[in-house]
Amino acid sequence: MKRLGQSCLWLVLLTAVIIAGTTPLRAQTGAGQPAGFAGLWTGTLRVFPCISLRERGRCGAVNKITFTIIVDGANVSGHYTCAIGTQICRNGNADTTGKIVSGNISGNNIRFSVIVPADVSNCNYNGFSPAPGQMRGAYSCYQGGGLVEQGSFQVTREGG
Repeated sequence: MKRLGQSCLWLVLLTAVIIAGTTPLRAQTGAGQPAGFAGLWTGTLRVFPCISLRERGRCGAVNKITFTIIVDGANVSGHYTCAIGTQICRNGNADTTGKIVSGNISGNNIRFSVIVPADVSNCNYNGFSPAPGQMRGAYSCYQGGGLVEQGSFQVTREGG
């Protein structure tokens, strides 16, 4: 009986050592970590619905966009650009750059805010990664406390 108890104790200790030994490896390889959102993302945004638009001419607009996303743990920062697609970017094409000022990641979901200095607007992006190197979601832009534009976005990570 004493020998069986010692064997069980050794088995428990061995299991604990194995688990403790593999935890750092799991963190290093990325298993169980949030989706890989860091890097340069390119794609498009599409403006809809058009009910609350301040710039009525942008109804249905498609713009080329990029996000340069920097990830620090679960926190997000970086840069944003907009380029002409089917129409010019917001604010008479003045809103072509912005800064990702805050954001966070939870699993395959990402949320971040972009400040656009040209018109002091704030755009909130809520997205998810359905597969590695892909991200899509919705955005809403606010200026002076009011909604000025909303729609969807879809981007892919460059180089991966």
